[in-house]
Amino acid sequence: MATTSSHAAKTISAELRQSRGSRKTQILRAQGKIPGIVYGLAKEAVAIALPTPEAVAILRSGTHIMEVALPNAQPEKMLIQDVQYDYLQTTVEHIDLLRIDPNQKVKVKVALEFRGTPKGAKEGGILETQTSTIELEVLALAIPDSIRVNVEHLEMHQMIHAKEIVLPEGAKLVDFPEKIICQVRTVKEEVAAVEAAPTATEPEVIGKKKEEEGAEGAAPAAPGAKAAAPAAAAAPAKK
Repeated sequence: MATTSSHAAKTISAELRQSRGSRKTQILRAQGKIPGIVYGLAKEAVAIALPTPEAVAILRSGTHIMEVALPNAQPEKMLIQDVQYDYLQTTVEHIDLLRIDPNQKVKVKVALEFRGTPKGAKEGGILETQTSTIELEVLALAIPDSIRVNVEHLEMHQMIHAKEIVLPEGAKLVDFPEKIICQVRTVKEEVAAVEAAPTATEPEVIGKKKEEEGAEGAAPAAPGAKAAAPAAAAAPAKK
């Protein structure tokens, strides 16, 4: 098992946003920019705009850290705290960035990369993954982009638990140690599980309307709260 990291990403330049509101952010997105906000370390929150191509490329790389240069300031490494997408989950609409204290640990969910073909596959087994992430407590600048999990040794009915994942140096497991990460099951077990799954139906509510969401993005989470972004989710850990 190994970790991968790409924290040496290039610096992205941010502009300051003087105007806010749904209409202004729509215009901003039409200009090829993503609205965002920078906060944390007891400093005043700053509304910013990031160039869409560069910001999206960084998010797609899987990194949790973004190096941002604010006007008239030295570049800073910031934690990607939250990323908000449109209703189709395809277009980035807002980014929250958290200033980093190099000596502060944060809780973050890191992606798992499963490598190899289990031994049990030769006996007709299949690899079933229970989760694609693992939650750690680690220094912000030491967050791995992903953790590789070798599954080649798994035989039929064997599994890997969270406590068996080799973590980066200095990192602490936050997830329940006995949490099942993956296991090798027979195809028959898989089919039986699908057939036994109950199907629940909900009565149709006539006239029910879907609540509209704000276009500017949700208010930034206070340091200490977990992020809920598809690209990265993290929160400062308690010392």
